[in-house]
Amino acid sequence: MKKVKQLSIAFFAIITLVSCTQNSKDPSVADCATECSYTLASGETAATVPSSLDGTYELTYHSAQPGSPYTDGTKAKFTISNNMLTVEVEGKECITIKNPVLIGSNNYKFKDSCRDNFAFNVSPNNNGDFNEINIEPLGIGWFGQFSK
Repeated sequence: MKKVKQLSIAFFAIITLVSCTQNSKDPSVADCATECSYTLASGETAATVPSSLDGTYELTYHSAQPGSPYTDGTKAKFTISNNMLTVEVEGKECITIKNPVLIGSNNYKFKDSCRDNFAFNVSPNNNGDFNEINIEPLGIGWFGQFSK
């Protein structure tokens, strides 16, 4: 009986440890192998994305322009959390981008200068709520947008 009690205690301890370990990761942030920390260029202003934009957005690509990295109808999931953007586009490896650049007074451009060399410009509406994500070259221009 003593052995059964000891085994039961050990089993309970292991189950508790595994449960706590599995729940410690923030489920709102994807586990991407690729992470890009953009370094601000001269004249750029670091942005702090308002927490009101934090969340996960499932969007579809529209208005693809010549040279666009995506075609109309491409689906993607974007997660904004803690001033980071995680991008999961169907058929592509996900990427997490840090250090956004402030564009104007309320657009937040996450520049992927590590892998794909274009940017995801998070654009809120006039009320400050999430509106869309524009896809842009790292310089000037516009490829299209992910929206609902």
